[in-house]
Amino acid sequence: MKLAVPKETRAGETRVAISLEAIKKFAGLGLEVVVESGAGAAAAMPDAVLKDAGATIAPSAEATVGDADIVLKVQRPTPAEAALMKKGALLACILSPYSDPEATLA
Repeated sequence: MKLAVPKETRAGETRVAISLEAIKKFAGLGLEVVVESGAGAAAAMPDAVLKDAGATIAPSAEATVGDADIVLKVQRPTPAEAALMKKGALLACILSPYSDPEATLA
């Protein structure tokens, strides 16, 4: 089972949707943890640190989430990001439905 963590693309978002401990735990449970290159940079977690924790580093959002069973994000995906996810993938994120009601209803 593949768990993916793409880069956050919303303006001002500096968090990454996974911690080093969570990477270790998920990998220990047998999940393939894939993180998009640069996803942790703004959170002081460079690719090398994520890799040392057990993640595989992917070069792009498409390579990260395209075939993922579970996608972790901090903010809800944009329509373009959502289009990259396979049908039936589980998404865990902050949806914030009241901050953009039109997107929620789309």
